[in-house]
Amino acid sequence: MTSPEQPELVIRRASRGDLDLVLTADDLFSYPPTAEWTRDFLDNGSNLLLLALQDEVPVGMLVAVETGYLGASPDLFVYGIRVSEPLRGRGIAHQLVDKALGIAEEAGCRRLWGSMHHDQELGADSPLSPPEATTGSTTFVIPIP
Repeated sequence: MTSPEQPELVIRRASRGDLDLVLTADDLFSYPPTAEWTRDFLDNGSNLLLLALQDEVPVGMLVAVETGYLGASPDLFVYGIRVSEPLRGRGIAHQLVDKALGIAEEAGCRRLWGSMHHDQELGADSPLSPPEATTGSTTFVIPIP
């Protein structure tokens, strides 16, 4: 007996036209997003909201913002990554980070960084895990060539 195939995962940057879609993903946010916050966030070009979608249903997200000062090349600071619990451990967070890296590189950022809390051990091949990390909080820095 074969198991049904998983729907294709699509990762894309949210735009203002995705307002209703973002509002349906309140379980992916620490605090449910409001329409006003979502519009303001998406209207600011230095903000980034990536959605991981299966059958047009949000199953993961990454929230980041470009930071910089005094004319220095900006960094992309990731302050939220979340994947629906039933889909964790399938590499969705890694795909979100890969997409963010590509966007950061196009924007001229010099690195992508952030801090995350994880309740599972990250594999040695994870771009987010320093070798000594196990579980708990991890700060990650990914230089952009």
